[in-house]
Order: sequence, then structure tokens, then C-alpha cells
Amino acid sequence: MEPAKVTLEEVSGSRRRLRVEVAAPEVQAEIDRAFAQVRRHARLPGFRPGKAPQQVLERHFGEQVRREVLGKLVEASFHQAVDAHKLRVVGAPEIDADVLMPGEPLRYSATVDIRPEIVIDTLEGLEAQRPEVTVTEENVDAVIASLREAVAQLRPVDDRTIVEAGDIVTVNLTTRLEGAEPVRREGVLLEAGAGSFPGALERQLVGQPRGARLRLEVSYPSDHANPQLAGKTATFDVELLDIRAKELPPLDDDFARDHGRCDTLAELRQRVRDDLERHALQRAEESIREQLLAQLAARCPFEVPQSLVQRRVETLLSMSEVQIPAGADRTEFLGRLAAQLAPRAEREVRIELLLDAVAAHEGIEPSEEEVRAEIDEIAARESQAPARVRSLYERPELRHVLRAQLARRQAMERLVARARIVPATGDAEVARENQSR
Repeated sequence: MEPAKVTLEEVSGSRRRLRVEVAAPEVQAEIDRAFAQVRRHARLPGFRPGKAPQQVLERHFGEQVRREVLGKLVEASFHQAVDAHKLRVVGAPEIDADVLMPGEPLRYSATVDIRPEIVIDTLEGLEAQRPEVTVTEENVDAVIASLREAVAQLRPVDDRTIVEAGDIVTVNLTTRLEGAEPVRREGVLLEAGAGSFPGALERQLVGQPRGARLRLEVSYPSDHANPQLAGKTATFDVELLDIRAKELPPLDDDFARDHGRCDTLAELRQRVRDDLERHALQRAEESIREQLLAQLAARCPFEVPQSLVQRRVETLLSMSEVQIPAGADRTEFLGRLAAQLAPRAEREVRIELLLDAVAAHEGIEPSEEEVRAEIDEIAARESQAPARVRSLYERPELRHVLRAQLARRQAMERLVARARIVPATGDAEVARENQSR
């Protein structure tokens, strides 16, 4: 195929438009080849195979032939144009093509996202604060209290009929949301006074008698986290069926043995402290990484290709296991959820592109030995047979993804190693702010 005429336009920092023209002789030759193929295989009444005239073939197969030829010419010329201009295309092109006409050139435009050019001059001069890692007795107490709550027993309340804070009540609950069908749930357990249910429903149960029937209205703000509730008013019909008291187990060595997999309460407290300190250290390391990536992003501004963002949003949606509320419009619900996920998706893609640029700047290319070691680690972590996991990663696309992940991890390690890490200064509030960046 002869090279097509191509002009390149810059739409934005990460978007280009290719205007392509395939010469008329090339178009006609491809149409003729397609009709010749059809003529050899067509079975038409009144004509022997290969003998049907062009006008008959045109009447029966013209539209199909032009559609196939258009796709073939666009695909071939598009790849030629991309190679000629050395574009690193990400995502599928947006094609806008004229109608294919015999004897005339084919003209179309292809709008594509490209991988941004990220110029890193140096990794020197980056600095991050390491948040203070402090685990208090109160932190340990809170975890122990949660363990006790998780294994608490419920006993019927017979000596009173009024709900008190901390009681576990059984209710039948009917929710009416404007614009949706009522949803009824029976036998719902709520802790009176807890305030975790939407609209703090549990707090309004304190002081109510067994058998009470209540109707409560709750208005949700327009920026509510659940797009199905945002800006709407819900009505809750509550029937209070039963009251039970929560009994916590004694906090002693028996509790540690039965519920904490430790011989003594002191050993359980130490294990909880160790876990909290390990998690706090992990958060501190994550804070350092986030600070350094933020500084690097400020040094190297670039536009994130929206096709990559959209692809990441789709991945996040597939991983979220979201349940669409009864009566909700699926398209609207998922659209609003996708809009909420878009900032996170863009941030994740930006970080990956930055780390790819760091890896290129530093010449980081994971070796085959490192790839094989990572595969074995995945097998051990997921309790799978190493041979099975190795076979899975023989697929080129999965091996490419794994190699890219390894390169980004090594790039992040290089970034931290080059940076100046200093202790966080100021009071605990400052340290918490640094940790949450």
C-alpha cells in the first residue's frame, strides 16, 4: 500500500488529530480486489460461480464491500501514519471518515491520545518529612475494645421495656426514597445510640418503648457520598420489635486465649501494639512516597490522557462490587459513580506515568531473574502452585504488565533513596497532617 497523505494537528498536550488521505487509485484497487474476491465465491441465481456481472454484485454486496474496504484502508493507513509520526498512541482512535466512493480518495480523521513526554532533568533536591510514629495505650485499648465488641453476647432484656443507649434492638424497617419504590427489611439489628446508620437513626431509638412505631424523615446533602441519596429525602418507617443487652466478655487471660490467640492478656496487648506500630510505619512510608511524587509532579507537569483515565475508571468500577439500589436507573447511577472515581483514576494514572518516566531516566529495566522471582512471590502469597502461576505469566501481555509494575516499584525505591528524608517537626497535629498527604 502506497503511503497516504497525512497532516498532524495538536489538539491538546496529550491529544493529536491525524488527517489522512488515501489516494483514489489505491482506493479503487482495493475495491476491485474486494469485488474480485466476492465474484469468485458468490452464489447468485442465474449465474455460474465467478460469472456474475459487476452491477449485480454491486446490488447484492456493494454496501458490505465498501464497509469492509473502508475498515481495511483505515486500519492500514492509520498504522502507517502513527509509525511515520512516531506517535505513542494509548487507547483506541476516534475515527471520522467520509463515505467511500469508487474512483475518489478516502479522507478521514483519527483523533488519538498519546503517551505524554515527561522530561525529568534530575531526581536531586527532593525532600519529605517522615511522620512521627506513636502508638499510645489509648490506641491499644481501642483495638482491644473492638475485639470484645466483636465477640459480645446478646441477652434478652426482661426487666424493662424502654430502649437505653448501647442496647441492640431488632426492627422492621421500610425505606421510602423519593423517586424509588419502598424497600422493606425485616429483623434488622441496630445499636441504639450508635449513630452510624444514615440520618443517625439509632440515636433516635433511645427512650422508645418496645413495640413503638416511628416515622422519621432524613434529608441528604447534595454532595452525599452515595449518589443515589445525594440531594434527596428519605422516609424511614420503623417498628421496634425487641430489645437485647450486649454483654462483653471479661478482659483477662482467658479472653486472650479464646479470642486473641495469645496465652496472656499482656501478650495480646503487645501483639496489638506491634500490629499498630507496623501499620503506622507503613502509613509513614506511604506518606513519604506521596510527598515525593507530589514534588516530582510539580516539577514535571503534563496532561494525563483521558482514555487512560477512562480505562482506569472502568477497572475501579469492576473492582468495587457496587450494588445498584432497587429502583435506581443503572446508567445514571454508574455514571455518577464513575464521575466520583475519575479524580482517583487520574491520580493513579499520573503516578504510573511519572514512575515510568523515572524508570526511563534511571535506566531501570527489571531482569528476567527479577521477573521470575516476582512470579514465585505471587505464587507464595496467593498459595498457588508456582508452575501454574509461571504458566499464566508466560502470556506476553501479563508478563509485560508485571515487568512494568516491577519497574515502577524499583523507580519508587530509587526516588526515596535519592531524596532527603527529615523527621516531622511541630506538634502531633502537624505530624498527622503530613501523614495524611
